[in-house]
Amino acid sequence: MKNLRISTVAVSAAAVLALTACSGGVKASESTGPVVLNYWSEDDSGPPLATDTALVDEFNKTHTDIQIKFRSVSNESFFTVMRNAFTANNPPEIFQHEGDNNLFQFVREDQVLPITDWWGKPGNGDRFTPGAPAASVTYDGQVYGVPLRIDTTNEIYYNRVILKDAGIDPTAFTTWGDFLGAFAQLKAQGITPIAFGNSEGWPGSQWFYDFLAKTAGADKVNQLVARNCGYAWTDPDVVAAAQLYTDLSDQGYFSAGKSSDDSNTAQSTFLSGKAAFFGFGSWFIPSISEAPNPGDYGMVAFPAVAGGRGSATDGLINAGGLAVSKAADTPAKLAAALTFLDWVSQPKQQEEYVKIGAISATSEANDPALQDPLTSQVIAEQIKPSTGSFPFIEHVTPKAVGEDAIWQGSVAVLTGQATAQSWMQSVEDAAAAEHPTVTLKENCS
Repeated sequence: MKNLRISTVAVSAAAVLALTACSGGVKASESTGPVVLNYWSEDDSGPPLATDTALVDEFNKTHTDIQIKFRSVSNESFFTVMRNAFTANNPPEIFQHEGDNNLFQFVREDQVLPITDWWGKPGNGDRFTPGAPAASVTYDGQVYGVPLRIDTTNEIYYNRVILKDAGIDPTAFTTWGDFLGAFAQLKAQGITPIAFGNSEGWPGSQWFYDFLAKTAGADKVNQLVARNCGYAWTDPDVVAAAQLYTDLSDQGYFSAGKSSDDSNTAQSTFLSGKAAFFGFGSWFIPSISEAPNPGDYGMVAFPAVAGGRGSATDGLINAGGLAVSKAADTPAKLAAALTFLDWVSQPKQQEEYVKIGAISATSEANDPALQDPLTSQVIAEQIKPSTGSFPFIEHVTPKAVGEDAIWQGSVAVLTGQATAQSWMQSVEDAAAAEHPTVTLKENCS
């Protein structure tokens, strides 16, 4: 990536101390007019967008010295838009991120302001769930933003009506073989087993990640992406994950538009009753909650795979949130941005996201009384008992590895242009080009 450094006033988060009132609040501005900040989000539809909009409106009404100008950008193009904005020296002051390298790509280019001082104050950083959320915004000892939402991809959703009519009970599944048996039974009855659209590449990568958590295990995945321990993408247990994904395509279990449809089309296919199963992330729960027949849908987690290194509770857990760019180039703008980040990450505001099915990184917001039953199921069955986790792999690997090799390879196997082995060889080649040497570390097995 080119040097995207912009010429702005370098403002440390410590600068807000001069603007802090005795009560501990942050005063945004001494001027007569409000401080205006731009906030860009990748929430582009449905309950998440409606909740974002409502909260920004509430903030603007209750903080007359600060005004947030909210912009929703298409989810599919959001980070291309962000990269272009940084390149043009015109980013928003506040922007959404998906954690780890999705955020750190801008941190490394010196485009994001650290908020370490704010995070370290009592009641601030400790409001967030420990572990993955905090790690997702911490780089080289500094904190660059807040985590707000926890996402997992370990879910397989199902249509209760279709499966009942087919004589299948998914709640009794204990092995991956049980799923394969159900897929074969559905196909024999002329029913599409799995709604799937992978024209963007990332939906296929998530099936692969879920299999990888079971065949290789979360600990190995974390070492693999870091190029540690001598692990390679061509290792048998890694190729096994790619093969399990490829087998679903080869057996005809995916819907007809598997390589040409996008993820939104696949969601529509599932929610319109044209397929029995749908593998997607926890962020799909709000879409189910607003469907005309939400009670028709249930969810089961990916089971362990026979012979795999990972357990049923190994899986992808990712945390995204908000960060402040160096476009907040005055003490007043930085103070205003921190005021918004502090406000929106409080339990009261985060509860609004919990009500629509999200899992908040603000621990106290996850009130079981407010949660969708499917969300409670994710927390109880996947997050609380987690034995190992890793973030979206494209967020912790170079673009050439995560987006180019993994994403595009997941499309190529659907069209017959790649095999599981050749797909993983292309990923290994890309990783080796980015990291010509492998670092050995402890805790390798």
